[in-house]
Amino acid sequence: MSDNKKNFHEFAVESALFKGRGDWYFCFLKSEKIAHVLIALSNSVSEGRRGELVELSRSAGMLPRQIAYFALGNVSAESVLADLLVLLSSIRLLQTNGVIVKENAQILAQEYEALIEKFAASVRLSPFASAQDFAVPQVEQGQSNALGAGLLQAEPIKDSKGHNVFKSQDTQKLVSKGQQERTERIRDFVLKNKGVSIKDIARVVQGCSEKTIQRELAVLVQQKVIQKVGERRWSLYVPIL
Repeated sequence: MSDNKKNFHEFAVESALFKGRGDWYFCFLKSEKIAHVLIALSNSVSEGRRGELVELSRSAGMLPRQIAYFALGNVSAESVLADLLVLLSSIRLLQTNGVIVKENAQILAQEYEALIEKFAASVRLSPFASAQDFAVPQVEQGQSNALGAGLLQAEPIKDSKGHNVFKSQDTQKLVSKGQQERTERIRDFVLKNKGVSIKDIARVVQGCSEKTIQRELAVLVQQKVIQKVGERRWSLYVPIL
């Protein structure tokens, strides 16, 4: 690798787009490399079989753009994975149709499979506070003084960012029946679907805010019932198989 290329890669990894995410930059470069190979293959086949391979190479050439926009936050991880799986399937189908020879198809398929594994592993779950961190008991008249005394005796704990969160033994135990039912409804909805967003859940589980649903989902993620994929508003929740 020339010094110019090395310096550029160092710049790219430290850029605002890929800073701290060298794995995403690796996926970007690998997808571009595979696209180059497909373009070269399309130029080497006969005119009659070239059309399908040219179309595939064009799709492959769009993948680096998708990964870059994923890093920017404008494309979901699911969209990138879908593109990768479609490209992998296309390679196999073109081998069956005799457009790509078996040896080349196997190499390309292995490269895409490795890229899929690398990209999927690079998508990290974002930490959230537990719903129990915000649980409070139902207050009846005449009990406010006792409740206040209990909260003042709460023990400090640390949240995921290292901040103090005060939680008493009473508030840890008090989870309302309505909250349990809501959590079960959210869990069942996610388990029955391949991938849902917080807005999807809000349309089904009504009577609570999206922030409340987000906290309930965080509990299910911590319990390893479901997992979160994607970042920010493109996040989806899927069952853990």
